[in-house]
Amino acid sequence: MNGKEISQLITLGLSLIIFSFFALTQPIQGKILGTAIFALILWSIYPEKHLQGSILIIFLLAFFEASIDLNELFESLFRTYGGSGLWIILSGFILANSMDVTRLGTRIALQVTTSMGYKPINIILAISLANLVISPLSPSTTAKAFLLLPICKGLIDVFDVQKGKSNYGTAVMIIAMAANNIASTAFLTATVPNPISAEYLKDLANINIDWFGWVRMSFPLTLILIYISYLIVIRLFPIEILHDDNLLNKIEKMKEKLGSVKKQEKIVVIIFVICLILWMTESFNPYNAGILSLLLSASLMIPSFRVITLQKFNNEVPWGSISLFAASMFLARAVSKYNALDPVANSFFEILGLKNLGSTVFMVGLVTASMLLHVVFTSTTVYATVIIPLIISLTELQGVQIGLIALPVAFLAPIAIIFPINTIPNIIFHDEGWFTEQQMFKYGILLSLISIIIVLLIGLPYWKFIGLLQ
Repeated sequence: MNGKEISQLITLGLSLIIFSFFALTQPIQGKILGTAIFALILWSIYPEKHLQGSILIIFLLAFFEASIDLNELFESLFRTYGGSGLWIILSGFILANSMDVTRLGTRIALQVTTSMGYKPINIILAISLANLVISPLSPSTTAKAFLLLPICKGLIDVFDVQKGKSNYGTAVMIIAMAANNIASTAFLTATVPNPISAEYLKDLANINIDWFGWVRMSFPLTLILIYISYLIVIRLFPIEILHDDNLLNKIEKMKEKLGSVKKQEKIVVIIFVICLILWMTESFNPYNAGILSLLLSASLMIPSFRVITLQKFNNEVPWGSISLFAASMFLARAVSKYNALDPVANSFFEILGLKNLGSTVFMVGLVTASMLLHVVFTSTTVYATVIIPLIISLTELQGVQIGLIALPVAFLAPIAIIFPINTIPNIIFHDEGWFTEQQMFKYGILLSLISIIIVLLIGLPYWKFIGLLQ
């Protein structure tokens, strides 16, 4: 047993002691708080065991909420899963898997990436836009990273540059990583933290945002941040290579390898478009848009379509991520219902003397602190589950309109770009060796601070304009 494993066991043991104290001595609010603390520690120290850990958290919450009554326990479980959020995420994973199998996602990403011409500086911006185009197709930022990675490597290879000596290679990989984060803010289904944030906004702030409402709230700001991220990249890493007409043939060969559009790809497009319409019209649809989209996406497993098989999907689907989302939604419901994080918020409020701050200073400070807290999390899903309700509680104590702080924090929740360990996609792009941790930190801090400024100076007035804020 190495040092890391020993420290993990010690941390887990301490968290179990804390959890046992709350579970055995406190009323229901304390029990939920103890479970939330235990979940945060468990998910953080064992990210590779999200499936097992999430199942444990789900049953702990069900046990406490149901008071050992089996009927109430199962009612509690199905009430949590009855909304459209989980089913939309599941359908998104099926669609993402289908896009991978048919190589439709690769075709779309490559087409978008090369649509602005073959100048190196244009390719970098196009990579960002490719991230944005494929974001509504998959709730997994990891899947999107693996989809774009070979394309980025190909676009670097055609210029025959070397690691550690090429700003172009650095810029391509950093923009691909950053855009993966930023583009995920645009759509409710683009990453798991978004529906979790939407759940908290609905339950705690009385702000109800469906799929189309999330696009309306986020898309303009996402476009601004994508372009700013591009400007920062080319400023920090000036491109040293020039356009070469011979590169056109090399990139065209990448497209030719995909061949013509196949029947299976057309089927996936049709199913996705129908699901997208269901998500966009969810507030007007009397039926559960999530379950309908799940049934439609599951039809891609019908043998006559020959798109994907159940066995292949079962082998490749990230069940850990799905279970983490389910457990996070369950935890969000329980935290909202019992105001479980209020005692923590009260302690922070008194110890830090936040009541002495003016409204503007409080708002700017809290949004900034929330953004920088990404550095201590290894999952944006866990971040959203813990930070959003805590921020809402602190905002209520200060007497500031909840949406003024909750909306900026919810929008920024998927953007964790300071260290590689903050998200799995960050690790994927960093491990290719085209940029160092120091380069990422410099870029990530700058983009994070600018993101805060954009959200506060542009986002808040825009959200007031469209009626999300008063």
